[in-house]
Amino acid sequence: MLDFIRSNAQSVGVKLIFGLIIVVFIFWGVGSLTDTSSGSVVAVVNGDGISIGRYQKAYQQAVESLQRQNPGMSREDLARQNVGQMVLQALIMQTLLAQEATRLGISVSPQEMRQAVEAVDAFRNSKGEFDPALFKSAVERAYGSVTAFEDMLREELLRNKLEALVAAGVWSNMDESLAFYQYLRQKRAVSYAFIPASRFAAEIKVSDEDIAKRYESDKKDYEIPAKAAVEYVAVSPALLVKPESISAAEVEAEYARDTSRFMTPEQIKAAHILVPLPENASPEDVKQAEESMAAIRKELADGKPFAEVADAHNGPNAANKGGELGWIRRGETVPAFEEAAFALEPGKLSDNVRSPFGLHLILVSEKKAAAQRPLAEVEGEIRAELSRLQGREKINDALDGLVEDNILKKSLADSAARFGLSAEKTEALSAADLGKALSLSPENIALIMAAGSGNPVDTALEAGERYLIVRVLATEPAHIPPLADVRADIEKKIVAERALEAARKAAEAERATLEKTDADLKQAVMGRDGLLADFAPNTSLTAAVFESPADGSWLKGVYSVSGEKEGSGALLCRVDSIQEADPAEWEAIRENFDAQLRNRRSEELAQLFRNALQRKAEIRQNPELIRQIGG
Repeated sequence: MLDFIRSNAQSVGVKLIFGLIIVVFIFWGVGSLTDTSSGSVVAVVNGDGISIGRYQKAYQQAVESLQRQNPGMSREDLARQNVGQMVLQALIMQTLLAQEATRLGISVSPQEMRQAVEAVDAFRNSKGEFDPALFKSAVERAYGSVTAFEDMLREELLRNKLEALVAAGVWSNMDESLAFYQYLRQKRAVSYAFIPASRFAAEIKVSDEDIAKRYESDKKDYEIPAKAAVEYVAVSPALLVKPESISAAEVEAEYARDTSRFMTPEQIKAAHILVPLPENASPEDVKQAEESMAAIRKELADGKPFAEVADAHNGPNAANKGGELGWIRRGETVPAFEEAAFALEPGKLSDNVRSPFGLHLILVSEKKAAAQRPLAEVEGEIRAELSRLQGREKINDALDGLVEDNILKKSLADSAARFGLSAEKTEALSAADLGKALSLSPENIALIMAAGSGNPVDTALEAGERYLIVRVLATEPAHIPPLADVRADIEKKIVAERALEAARKAAEAERATLEKTDADLKQAVMGRDGLLADFAPNTSLTAAVFESPADGSWLKGVYSVSGEKEGSGALLCRVDSIQEADPAEWEAIRENFDAQLRNRRSEELAQLFRNALQRKAEIRQNPELIRQIGG
């Protein structure tokens, strides 16, 4: 939820901007999950509408997320994956959960909201105090508005409360956890014979008739999509006002206005030794941990170096070599650890410190007091921030002027030069490639593709952190290439299919021979992930291996597999023995595994609860609006 803001907690931009904006801050606005002020709804859930505006925003966020992960994804790809319908189902569930929370009398108070926000370090100033202006600046940057952030936070807190109520009765049994662990970790030792399809490829003959018939049936697979070449001007605050244009006087005035913004906070360089201890540990476990820590202290008292003792006792994820944690600021560790560590003098050992992770023995080697960063060090940061803010003031005029010039078909290069910008051109690209090259949404790409050759797009298009003014230079319609252009590809595909079928038949014939001899067999161990040698997992093969008795008899099926080295082919397999889970590994992870099992049950119970809400609900959808926006 707050990952973006937490990850930018130390961003100078975040720290600078709150000092540059003077606002009347109202801590909590009012947002509505069921706003229908737009006059149109895409769905009605038990009488509450989901507005078209809310759906559009959620759909756009989902599309941008998918395209960041899959840059070449087209609008058609999105439609095939039913992204629009998945987004709508998520909004429907949000509405159902909010309705159920209201019915049960569960709510999120302003105090709970405030506590959740004030727990985020990114919203605190250099003195460690919650700063409203910093909060507003950060959430507007990440979420668009304070109201949008509040709605998101309120939904999550409500959902957490509901799921905690539903999962209150979840329990686990260590014997049952062990049985599940043994099931997951159990493996099979197998022998197998692989017959590559490549062995038969040279024998495959493909006729002209075969190729022509496949071309007719698979024509759509070879379609070359429509393309467009465009000229565009990129506009953003950073492009309109360059950092080097900010004067030294402006930088000095900004620095002097609030020097506290440029403080480096107090820091310590610490190392620790950790004796793991669960929060809900029994008195016996606590006593054992304290005895272990006493033995560690004795080693140190006898003269052993702290780093040597730390390496001997710390687990693999407890710290770096020598127990080192590096430089730490307040707010970066759990409260109990922080309080003890920052109270230590360099070279001194702490008492036993109990945290959710266990018992800590802390050594602080160095301390740095809070200090003022000199102007020379932050000058570049101030220039960048002031240029961005001044550019933001100019962006509306620039966009209005460029859009008007574009509609009038004036030279984009000349128009861009008026604002210190430049015009760029692309070659003819498909919708997917154009979206990737310009970072545009499918909706904006659709506007470009529909504009036609020589025509402007009559609005500024959002493209991440910038806007684009676009004119279409030329278009190419979608078309299917002639058979001659794709003949080789079709022939290759037919040969591969027939060679694989020949390999399968050869494997069937070879089974009888393999049942009498072990010649030319390969051995491997297979887990429930289905990995075997370099072959991609085959779910049918994996299921058969784990359902078969380990008696050396051959599986009845022939399995089509494909690997990087071996290529595609047919595989015969038998199960030779069962390899049970490692008891030592279980002892090392039993507590964590049991906790994960409880979490899994909690999620399964929450999903059953959500399914029940949906089954009982009266839901009406507007298919036409959904189709227009999300396909």
